[in-house]
Amino acid sequence: MVKKRTLDLSKVIAATSELIDEQGLAAVTFPNLAKRLGIRSQSLYHYIDNRTQLLSLVGANRIKALNENLKENLVGMAGQEAILKFCDLIRDYLLKDNALAAILYHLNEYERNAEINIELLKVIELGTKLKSDEDEPISVHALVGAVLGYVFFDRSAIFSGESSNERNSNYHQMILRLIKPV
Repeated sequence: MVKKRTLDLSKVIAATSELIDEQGLAAVTFPNLAKRLGIRSQSLYHYIDNRTQLLSLVGANRIKALNENLKENLVGMAGQEAILKFCDLIRDYLLKDNALAAILYHLNEYERNAEINIELLKVIELGTKLKSDEDEPISVHALVGAVLGYVFFDRSAIFSGESSNERNSNYHQMILRLIKPV
């Protein structure tokens, strides 16, 4: 009797997410993933072409969850208050989701039409809908990049001498300067 395949792409993505959460981005190799799934590494090629595509799919999956979080928390908001909340939600999400933050730091490795970029554009489109005309001149794309950069600094030793309140205050000042330059 032939053994029925129970593996699918969603299970590969879930196992990859777990591997990143537990061991970091560098641990994502086909041999490590295959071991976790109890298959031969060659079997992974039935679902994905390479590591870059796999990380794009994992990132896209996590960005979909971020986008849902944003939608739930930004209903009825607009203008500067909404943009600030938008940035706060992204920052908080990325500070909790180490895997997504790590994947986003490698955005330049993904094709323009990769799943991760498609999902990230949806987040940027949402942010653009929140802006009012007086929120110019910064683009939401640049604002999201600034938030990602700030998350990187937040995780480093750069702010180790600051309290959480000081870090948050400095972060908000930076976002407000980007939204409303002096």
